[in-house]
Amino acid sequence: MEDEIQYKSKTQAKKEADELQKLGEELTKLSAPQLKRMGLPDELLAALIEARSITSNVAGRRHRQFIGTLMRDVDPEPIRHALLEIDASHHVESTIVKENRLWRDRLLTQDPDSMDAFINVCPELDHQRLRQLLRNIKKEKTTGKSSKSLKALEQLIMKSCGDQ
Repeated sequence: MEDEIQYKSKTQAKKEADELQKLGEELTKLSAPQLKRMGLPDELLAALIEARSITSNVAGRRHRQFIGTLMRDVDPEPIRHALLEIDASHHVESTIVKENRLWRDRLLTQDPDSMDAFINVCPELDHQRLRQLLRNIKKEKTTGKSSKSLKALEQLIMKSCGDQ
C-alpha cells in the first residue's frame, strides 16, 4: 500500500497553493538583507525584492501569483521557521527601543534621581557626556534649534544600555 501514489484533490492543491502565496506575501515585507540570509533561490529572491516596486493592483496580484508559483519549488518549513525567528527578534528589539525611550524621557525631566537611577543601571556610561548632552538639549529647546543632542542622547542610551 505504501507504493501507491497519493493523489491530492483539486481543493487540497488550491489550498496549498494559496498558503504558499500568502507565505510569499509575508516574505515581501522583509528587507533585502533579511531575505538574503534565508538562502532563497535567486529567482525567488529577485521576485520578492521586485514586488515592492509594483504599484498597480492588477500587476501586484499577478506578481503575487508568480511568487506563489516560485514558492512551489522551495521547502516552506525553513522559511516559516526563519519568519518566526525574525518576529521574535523584532519583538525583543521593540521592547528595547521602548525601554530606551522611557529612559530618555525620564532623563529629559531634569530630575537628578532619574539620572542617578540611569547611572546605576548603566555604570559604564560616560557621565560627563550624559550631563553635557542634557545641558545642550535644554539650550537647544530655548533657542528653537533642531536637537542634534537629542539624537546623540538616544544613541548614547542605546550604546550604553541597549543590551540590558
